[in-house]
Amino acid sequence: MINKDTVHEAANNIAVKYDILLTAFNDITLCAKEYFEKRMFKDLFLRQQERYHLYGKYVKEVYSKTEELLGDNVYSLEYWKEIKTEFTSIVKDKPHRLNSETFYNSITRKVFVDKSFNPDIEYFDYTDYKAMPKYDQEIFDVIECSHFSKVAIKQILQYFKFNVPFEDIDRDAQNIFDEMAPTIIHQKSNLFLDRIEILKPVFYRNRGAFLVGRLFYKNWSMPIVIPLLNEENGLFVDSVIYIPAEISIIFSFTRASFFVFTKYPAQLIDYLKAMLTHKTVGELYDSIGYYRHGKTILYRDLMNYIHNHDDKFIIAPGVKGMVMAVFTLNYYNFVFKIIRDKFEAPKNCTREYVIKKYEEVEINDRVGRMAYAHLFENLEFPRHLFTFELIQELQDSCKETVTFKGDKVLIKHVYIERRMIPLNIYLKEQANPIDACRVILDYGFCVKELAAANIFPGDLLLKNFGVTRHGRVIFYDYDEIGKVTDLRFRRIPQQHEEDEMRGNFDMITAEPNDIFPEEFQAFMAPDGPIGEIFLAEHNEIFDPKYWRDIQKRIEAGEYLKFYAYDQYKRFKIKS
Repeated sequence: MINKDTVHEAANNIAVKYDILLTAFNDITLCAKEYFEKRMFKDLFLRQQERYHLYGKYVKEVYSKTEELLGDNVYSLEYWKEIKTEFTSIVKDKPHRLNSETFYNSITRKVFVDKSFNPDIEYFDYTDYKAMPKYDQEIFDVIECSHFSKVAIKQILQYFKFNVPFEDIDRDAQNIFDEMAPTIIHQKSNLFLDRIEILKPVFYRNRGAFLVGRLFYKNWSMPIVIPLLNEENGLFVDSVIYIPAEISIIFSFTRASFFVFTKYPAQLIDYLKAMLTHKTVGELYDSIGYYRHGKTILYRDLMNYIHNHDDKFIIAPGVKGMVMAVFTLNYYNFVFKIIRDKFEAPKNCTREYVIKKYEEVEINDRVGRMAYAHLFENLEFPRHLFTFELIQELQDSCKETVTFKGDKVLIKHVYIERRMIPLNIYLKEQANPIDACRVILDYGFCVKELAAANIFPGDLLLKNFGVTRHGRVIFYDYDEIGKVTDLRFRRIPQQHEEDEMRGNFDMITAEPNDIFPEEFQAFMAPDGPIGEIFLAEHNEIFDPKYWRDIQKRIEAGEYLKFYAYDQYKRFKIKS
């Protein structure tokens, strides 16, 4: 017989503990404004890591308490059906109900760790994304004005009460107007501005604070993102971004999450989704720090896709990896990566080492150059969705992780990551000459930006980098990454003529952490014109001094600058 008091206590404990978790999450998030104003950028990064670890800490705590409350009934499906019903009643009116349901699922996944997903006791929405009902309190404010002007822009900038003055707010407002006015006028449509909506929360990340909103005209609207920086002379507008594709990059899966405080996360996501229609809802949740709910949305979208499309899992195009077996669906925008049972030479790392590297990437500041991968455990798929070639691949190299059971495929451990075109394939098969030049240059900028973030990719081969739909080059092979500051960058010792004559070619010795940048040119700069273009822009990458200089700057405590938009978009501020 089910004890109703126990059911209520178990459900209420999960709900209450999530509220406490959310309070702790928001307390850390709220510190971003002060840290931005005081220019405590390195400290903000540390708080970001602290915030990331909160969720797992509370899941462990609640799981332990749930075991204590339920005792022998902890694995009872009947009990969990009642707990789900009670939990639904407790959280139904909370603005963060969806996130609470995800937290509940995290507990059931700990209990039924080796079982596939069960909708009777867990939350799963098979319907497509739909906006949440509106609350009395809107997530945005409205600035009434009749036309787009410098005055209207100043109203936006002055809406946010920073404790640091603007360097020159009139100059900044004029810069924004001068940048946007030609595009607005080019619409040749109704140019009487109806209103400006501005999101109440500020989006903080790295050195920047981002103001987000939309301009509404009679027949059309325009998104607007205003990045602010805070330096010696105060606040200033660094740029204005109003093209959706460029805004999408700011909210990319390759960047650390924003610090953005809101009591209404679902409403905030709805607003962002209206601005960025091609951005997935899960990725938007990731971008504001709700990674676990982003993972829930990703799983929901995957299940909806495979149930509603006639598509099969195939081996992912590209060179097969020595560490990961990678597969995808023909028309799905993600790839699935499974660690192989054993690695062929020259790879000599362990499975545990690879997992650790992926965990490091999760909490690192990925500076727009490393893909975020969600870890899923104990997924179940119909066997008929897998091609014969993929089944052979998984049976041959992933027996420890993948089990074929009748008409089911059970996967114990898999990373799901955004799909990109491998850089080597892009340059060989898909790029026209102009795109090839642009992308090979971005490959160099990718390596440089990772280095500035104290990340050395390890394996710099083209196949380990991918090209996004926006044409950005992203690194996605993490088993050999290390810290730039942990490595020794050396020149290749010169062989003396007398040694060559005597046949003494064994005099060069190297430790495991020794790196010889001069060797990079052989595989980083392709033959032909695009290789020459790469060398003209990025030749310093092959000089050990370049890497040593970065080491010195990092070790001196310098927090290097990164921008979520192209450098050419930055305003030229006259001092």
